[in-house]
Amino acid sequence: MADKKITYIKKMEIKKINNNNIVSAGVILLIAFFGLFMAFYNSNNCKLSANVNPTNFCSGMTITINNAGSTSNFAPVRVPFIGSGLQSLNYMDNLGSQLLASEQNLTNINFMNQDINSSSSQGYWFTINSLNNGNNVINFYLGANDTNIFRDNGVYFYTEDLITIPNDTSFNIGDNLSIVSNVYLNDLASWSCPLGVPTIDQGFILDRWDSNTGYALGVECEQGVLYNFALIDSTKVRSAVTTDFGTPYKLKMEYISPNINLYVDDVLVNTGTSGSLSSFNNNLTMGNGLNNSWILNLVLSKNITTTNSIELNYNFDPTDLSETSFPASGEYAGSVADTSGNGHNGTYLFKRDQSPYTITLGVPTNIGIQNFVENPDVQRTLTNPLSADIQSVGDENTFFPFFPFLNEAGNTSGIPRGAIFGGMFSVLAMISAGIVVAMTRKVPFGILTYSFIMYIGLLNNFYNLTFTLITISLLILLYGSSKFLGDKL
Repeated sequence: MADKKITYIKKMEIKKINNNNIVSAGVILLIAFFGLFMAFYNSNNCKLSANVNPTNFCSGMTITINNAGSTSNFAPVRVPFIGSGLQSLNYMDNLGSQLLASEQNLTNINFMNQDINSSSSQGYWFTINSLNNGNNVINFYLGANDTNIFRDNGVYFYTEDLITIPNDTSFNIGDNLSIVSNVYLNDLASWSCPLGVPTIDQGFILDRWDSNTGYALGVECEQGVLYNFALIDSTKVRSAVTTDFGTPYKLKMEYISPNINLYVDDVLVNTGTSGSLSSFNNNLTMGNGLNNSWILNLVLSKNITTTNSIELNYNFDPTDLSETSFPASGEYAGSVADTSGNGHNGTYLFKRDQSPYTITLGVPTNIGIQNFVENPDVQRTLTNPLSADIQSVGDENTFFPFFPFLNEAGNTSGIPRGAIFGGMFSVLAMISAGIVVAMTRKVPFGILTYSFIMYIGLLNNFYNLTFTLITISLLILLYGSSKFLGDKL
């Protein structure tokens, strides 16, 4: 009888061990399943953080430019990208936005991208503020299908760049027209207008003008002072540029015969008069003579006091521009779309010697839903050692279940939000870990469970990495100590 009882007890122990092994295997599979789920969910939906604040990005890469020539300011550098590839990887949306670039010293870098649906490479033109001799590094930040992230594209005019719009009788507009453009200038040094020398360095935003005939809008420099100007035949109306370099402003010219009005940011800055506008049959051009300047958009309208019809509309969106050919060494040609519906499509020709530059592209780094850019003026390098993200926290994932409850507790408790979120996740992790240990009789499974739940909170930016590492390290230290003292769990 005693032998039967012992045999029964042994069978029960074997069954218990088998049950523990089944439960242990189940816990491991469950953790693996959720780990894979979070990994794939994180990589394919990294906009989770980016859709809260347009300064948050999911991935980034470095672009290293080795300049074998002399240092130059705002020199355009061509970096080839395949737009369709960036979209398929969720680095860019179908509008060409969600991209941001900066120098290593945290200064923003503007750039022009184009033909974002092309399956062949297109030139993305980056303008580094000071392109030094030697290596220059660009941080290129990438988003993921979030329309809240938007960057105005525009076209950069260096020194010998030009857009040509074929002549059309529709451009003989008459005595009732307006030209409106958003522009910004990079510097004064690129203009040739020294003090004491009575010469004018003139650049045109738009012109159908020559020898005191036609109309134009532009920027010019005389004796160290930059001016916005408008031309109707021989009459020039101008006003000194007061907008800071690198800051966009709206420049507008209205001609309602005989009055010429010049506006900056919708404020009238100067006026003049002219007789009837002379006909001048020639191509329209943009950027002729402009130095280190951006044109973000342009609209040419006629009959502005009656129908106010738009004759020409250039938005310069990435979908409106396409690189088409390389006419000669250092020359890049492309097309520009007119979005007015009138078919006044143009072509560009950039004369930009790229021979001094050697480009090295880094591999994009996925940051998941962690905050990659804290704000437009404080950006991180892309090398990202572990310590780079240990103190900072990105935007919280507002789509997380029960977020309204957690948010209310964080806002009204009087305790720091990180402590509230961290404490709640710690309690949840502790309860879950306790259940796993009770079922499996294995403390490592409990630590894994605890770590996994804390990791979920970290991914959703509810607290920083420091808190997570400290709590998990303490658990591992306690477990190691207990094993050293002879604990059999």
